[in-house]
Amino acid sequence: MLLNKLKIILVVLILACTQARFSYADVKFSERKRQLRKENSLVRENEKIAVEGIADNANLDEYIRVGLQNNTGLRSAFYKWKSDFKKISQQFSLPDPQFTFTDYIEEVETRVGPQERAYSIKQKFPLPDKLWIRKSKAFRSSEVAFHDFEKNRIDLIYKITDVYYEYAYLSKAILLMKENIKLLNNFESVAQIRYKSALAKNQDLLKVQVELGKLENDLYSLRDMRIPLVARLNALLNLPENNSLPWPDESLEDTVMQKRYGEVEGLYDILREKNPEVLALSSQVEKSRDALKLAKREFFPDLTVGVTRIDTGNALNPNMAGSGKDPLMIMFSVNVPIWVNRLIAGVQEAGAGLKASENSLENKENELSSRLALVHYKLRDALRQSRMYKDALLPKAIQTLNATRSGYEGGGVEFLSLIDAQRVLLNFQLAYYRHNANFYQRLSELRSLLGDIQDSKGDT
Repeated sequence: MLLNKLKIILVVLILACTQARFSYADVKFSERKRQLRKENSLVRENEKIAVEGIADNANLDEYIRVGLQNNTGLRSAFYKWKSDFKKISQQFSLPDPQFTFTDYIEEVETRVGPQERAYSIKQKFPLPDKLWIRKSKAFRSSEVAFHDFEKNRIDLIYKITDVYYEYAYLSKAILLMKENIKLLNNFESVAQIRYKSALAKNQDLLKVQVELGKLENDLYSLRDMRIPLVARLNALLNLPENNSLPWPDESLEDTVMQKRYGEVEGLYDILREKNPEVLALSSQVEKSRDALKLAKREFFPDLTVGVTRIDTGNALNPNMAGSGKDPLMIMFSVNVPIWVNRLIAGVQEAGAGLKASENSLENKENELSSRLALVHYKLRDALRQSRMYKDALLPKAIQTLNATRSGYEGGGVEFLSLIDAQRVLLNFQLAYYRHNANFYQRLSELRSLLGDIQDSKGDT
């Protein structure tokens, strides 16, 4: 009879939780579990590898690989995700059963014998579906941490790419500055010859020397800029701060816009679907919904089931029927949620939290959409100006410099015009590579907004 009662209780408890289980079936718990196991293996392997530096012929892909392998901020985000994921099973667990032992100081005499001691055990069952909602809420919380981990990964790639191309531009700028100093040295030699031959005035020689001094000063500033850029890259790669990095082997040429990034209107939906910040806040909204469900379930009582057995000694009359028989009792209890004001306040708190999450999500979508529009404009502008300098301005500036130089050597052009032509060409060359570097930097930023994991040329 007792076993039949217990079976009925278990069936009722299972049926009470079935509906919640079906609502939870759509979450990708198993997929995330496999993904966590795979990432955990990679992180453990990477922690065993000591990265000492970057090879001289390393490209951007190598920098990104080392950063993903070695960056401590990314590891921290991973362990935060792992920590939150491990809370799921804790939230889905029943509370510990409670065991009670009672020893009667004075035995209770009964007809069948004295009651000497009692053993009882009881288990609390949250009803009707609180465990499933708690599990769903914990999973949503782990999803927030997972998307934060993905955001850290994508942001790390963008930051490395941004500094890398700044470093590459610095290399180009220094090279151009050196070439122009050599060119001015040649101009100075020509000016000295013409001055000695009384074909030019002393002011021409002074002008070229002043221009040389200016370029040399700019060159010193560019060389000094290498120190903070290398320090920034070392920090992103988690390398020693005094570690030296080679100049990037980048031509900063061949800027090409992929068709899928051509129109910004087609990118807003991708941003809402794949941006990790949006996905994290979407998971936060779902977590808040589960919190609201859980607050409403507090109006339902929880069931506690217990079993008690009492040790009974032999009766004074050994022939008494049932002498020394140990009674076995089953117990049911429920908490009575009568403090309604507390429960209503809990529901209102959860409802306000849901509203806050929904508004945060909408605000973040608006903020990222406006940023996407600005980054897309900067990307297109950098590409347009790069092509303009490459196809029109640079060829004309080179022709102008050559023509002016020939004219000066022939005595038909003033030396100031030659200096101006050289200065214009240098500025155009610097602007050309500046726009090319900007293009790759903005392309990486655009892809980070769209939730893409990219290599050096923006390919998935």
